[in-house]
Amino acid sequence: MASEAIFHPATGSVQFAIYPDGHDGARIIARIDEEALQARFQAPEDRDADLVLAYARNADAIDAMATARYRENPAVAVCLHSDDFLRTGGAAGLPERRATADVA
Repeated sequence: MASEAIFHPATGSVQFAIYPDGHDGARIIARIDEEALQARFQAPEDRDADLVLAYARNADAIDAMATARYRENPAVAVCLHSDDFLRTGGAAGLPERRATADVA
């Protein structure tokens, strides 16, 4: 299937679709910010098209993380950042989110 990813200048991110329940289920729009694509997926900093290409080259890992975030809370928009991809020994080779303390 062809990628549905596009660069979204207003948010500085690549917008893409995931299908958590397969292509017959809901189509969820997710985003990954350009800093994550540059820092974690080696996207060059000079062209928007390179950000989309970096997404396409790493779509399996990015889509898996987006799907995991969606399943955690379907009511919250999925926008991935660099720290979402920090590896801490996640199950099945998927990166886990870094633990953060809640501040009251």
